[in-house]
Amino acid sequence: MILSEAISLLTSTPGSLVYHLTLAMTLALLFSLAHMFRVQSESPLSIRWCLAAGGLLTARLTLMAIAGMTWLLLVEGNQLLPPMDRFVSVAGIMVFFWALLSTQPHRPGNLSLLIALGLGLLGVIANIVELYVNGIVNPFNSTLADAAWSLAGLFVALSAAITMIMRRPPQWYLSLGGFSLLTAGYALHMTLGPKDSSLAGFVRWAEFGAYPLFTLAATRALALARPVSSALAQEATMERSPALGPSRFEILAEIIPLINAEKTSDLATSIVKSLAASMRAELCLLLTAPDPSGQFTIATAYDLIRERHLPGAALDSKNCPVITTALTRHRSLRLPAGSKSPDVQTLQAKLNIESIGPSLLVPLIAEEEVQGGVMLLSPYTRRPWRAEDQAVMEQVASHLAQRLLQLTRTAMLATRRTVSRNKILSEAQRRIDTLEQAIAHLTAQLQPNPDAQGLDQSENLSALLETHKEALETIQVLEAEIERLKATVREGMLNMPPEEIERKPDKYQMAIRELHEIRARLAAAEAGMNSADRRNPGSLPDIEVIASIAKELRQSMSSIIEYTDLLLGETVGMLGATQRNFIEHVRSAIEKMEGLADNLLQITAVETSKFSLTPEPVDLLQCIEEAVTKASAALRDKKLALRMDLPDQIPPVIGEEGVIVQIVAHLLNNAIGASPEGEEIIIAARIQEAEEAEFIMLTISDAGDGIPIEDLGRVFQRVEPADYAPIPGLGNSTMGLSIIQELSEAIGGRIWFDSEVGIGSTFTILMPVTDSSRHEMNNKNEG
Repeated sequence: MILSEAISLLTSTPGSLVYHLTLAMTLALLFSLAHMFRVQSESPLSIRWCLAAGGLLTARLTLMAIAGMTWLLLVEGNQLLPPMDRFVSVAGIMVFFWALLSTQPHRPGNLSLLIALGLGLLGVIANIVELYVNGIVNPFNSTLADAAWSLAGLFVALSAAITMIMRRPPQWYLSLGGFSLLTAGYALHMTLGPKDSSLAGFVRWAEFGAYPLFTLAATRALALARPVSSALAQEATMERSPALGPSRFEILAEIIPLINAEKTSDLATSIVKSLAASMRAELCLLLTAPDPSGQFTIATAYDLIRERHLPGAALDSKNCPVITTALTRHRSLRLPAGSKSPDVQTLQAKLNIESIGPSLLVPLIAEEEVQGGVMLLSPYTRRPWRAEDQAVMEQVASHLAQRLLQLTRTAMLATRRTVSRNKILSEAQRRIDTLEQAIAHLTAQLQPNPDAQGLDQSENLSALLETHKEALETIQVLEAEIERLKATVREGMLNMPPEEIERKPDKYQMAIRELHEIRARLAAAEAGMNSADRRNPGSLPDIEVIASIAKELRQSMSSIIEYTDLLLGETVGMLGATQRNFIEHVRSAIEKMEGLADNLLQITAVETSKFSLTPEPVDLLQCIEEAVTKASAALRDKKLALRMDLPDQIPPVIGEEGVIVQIVAHLLNNAIGASPEGEEIIIAARIQEAEEAEFIMLTISDAGDGIPIEDLGRVFQRVEPADYAPIPGLGNSTMGLSIIQELSEAIGGRIWFDSEVGIGSTFTILMPVTDSSRHEMNNKNEG
């Protein structure tokens, strides 16, 4: 499943466009670098790479153009694209093999490449003619032509990899990595490639990884090559200027790995070290941008002679006016060895050296804003910096400044997400505090009563207390997990940075303190509830107050669930595995408490005879749709199928819309809870005629284990003893089903169930039809 989805990413129309554009841009970059080296030195290696990159780029652009015209239905590409795609892939392996194998001209190798490419072109023409003559009978991947191209590609890639190991030309390890990826790609295509497609997905993924490796190998080989003509020119220049610096391409090869740094601190330390080595500078400083008050710092520095990083230092515009002016005006600066400016004296004091020697300052500018500056010093050899060095550094600085800006923006975005997450957690904590206050107020209002009504409410509160106990058990499990994590952290302390070692215990201690606080609050709530049970029976508590508090509880719990869903959705930042487990436990406990609050609200309404209905015609189909919408998330989580068998016309029933929706939703949730994953739930309805009235019979069937015979009498039981086990085959509590029974009777209907062990259960609700709809149905039947 995962392999097929990965293959379809690059063989579908959008994925093919990304594939062609990426490889074309990689080859264009390689061609540009080779052309610049050719202009500089006219070396055979640069000419070889210009031919290789230019030829492959032309082939890729041609293939992309044909794919685009096929997508626009301008040409029939099903006969052209598969053979040409295979040829360009195999030709790419052969051309890279030819370019990487030798740095000098080799006539037999050139002739062999031309012959191989000519044979490949003949094969492409033969495949295209065959497809046009015979037509497309099967996808190209299932043809002998695909097998021949795959064997050819596998043979060339494997031969190239073996040759790289045996001869070890320059940058052979990078070349070996690319050819190994291509070998694996062709092998996977031949063994696991889909036969119902015409494109080679595995080969395309292999090219995605191999082409950048070939480009990097070529860049390093070109930068390190020293042709004879270039060496003579360099010796002539050395007579005039013995302090000749490196070329911009050498520096480019040095800074390419820096672009992949993920942290600003890592990038900063790598910049000063790499530039000091490539520019032959004894000291390299990285300066921050001056703030509005003129304050800036030496972020980091590197001493090439001692091979160590130097600590930073604070600077300001008063002590370094020349440097500040150059940075704010986006200008480079060269200071001679004998400069008497206060900048030189300040740097000598901060770096604790007698003289800084000649210095070169280049600002880091991105999007017309200064991000800082790089300063090269030569305090020991006192080598002067030339205009060529300044030009090279300015080009390199533009790339470094862009990467610094990207990392700075990423860090700022992460900070904003952290602040937003902290705000949401604070709001959730405030809601929890409000909820706990409401629970305490509710506990104070409730008193035991010897009659049945008081017994029911006391049992409902006992259920709430039971949920609290479950929460305490969950907290104990989490505490044990934290202790295990602390032990793991202690074992790995030796491999951690010092600052991480200092922060880890604080994080876990904070988590433990929070758990203890929650545990203390739950214990206080439990104690308050026990004290309420021990009070002497008095007058019945104000039921309206209890109902009001229950509504507030539901609102607070719903708000907390929304916040937990927001956190679990990671819209405000990524969550760790432990954090996600904590939040899921909180959400599960709140959902249980919300269900108990709903039961309490319904019981107070029904038992006090203040549950009044306004009978009116209700669209049953709309109620069913609303209930299904509410339960859609649970259906998706358990991968359950829902089948509805309903008449074409359902007459309105007598009742109240909210009550009917609640009945259907509760029974649907019961079926979801009882059914195993991947099963089917059935909702059916039919019209039941009688002498005096008509009814709608609605059934909801699950695919659960069924209810045992000995437990049939407990299904609609309001109060369950504490030592009774849950009823098998039910997906909901008996208290909730008893409430649904009373609601069904309140609208003039009836509810019952049928169950068979091993097959499932069916709950049936009988609801009366309005008189007007009954007459309309009779008239239609008579007509």
